[in-house]
Amino acid sequence: MKSLFSACGGALLAAALATPAAAQEAGVYAGTSADGVGIQFTVGTDSGNGDLALTSAGIGFSAPCKNSTYVLNTGWGFGLTADIVNRKVKYVAIDNYFVFTFSLDFSADGQTATGTIISVSPTLSPVSNKPKKALICTSPKQTLSLTLQPASAKVSPGFKGPVQLYR
Repeated sequence: MKSLFSACGGALLAAALATPAAAQEAGVYAGTSADGVGIQFTVGTDSGNGDLALTSAGIGFSAPCKNSTYVLNTGWGFGLTADIVNRKVKYVAIDNYFVFTFSLDFSADGQTATGTIISVSPTLSPVSNKPKKALICTSPKQTLSLTLQPASAKVSPGFKGPVQLYR
């Protein structure tokens, strides 16, 4: 009888150790980067493996342009699949119009996330109907914080300037 309890206890302990810690919840996480510009990520299911993953992003940013006094204030929305492993995700989103390098760390209760982000995007200069060149604009690496939004909330990143068309 004692060995039966030992075997069951060992099995329970092994199962508890193999069970992942509480994970983030599916839904929209919205917040701001350190410069106050809005950011949101949607956590959904990776259709390839059934794991929770980032499935879309809306990133606003303010980025000083190289060799210029111009600061690009814009934002982009895009789909992605970035699996969340042990409540963490690191990702580099590369497109013709932007590069976003970010990392997120979800809290144990699944209600918040913190991390860092760097944003890079080109713009035309001068901003007019006859631009003469393109500028590369890069935001500094900065912190961000996000909170899980109620299911009924409608969230959109706040932008300080003209908005690019989302793809």
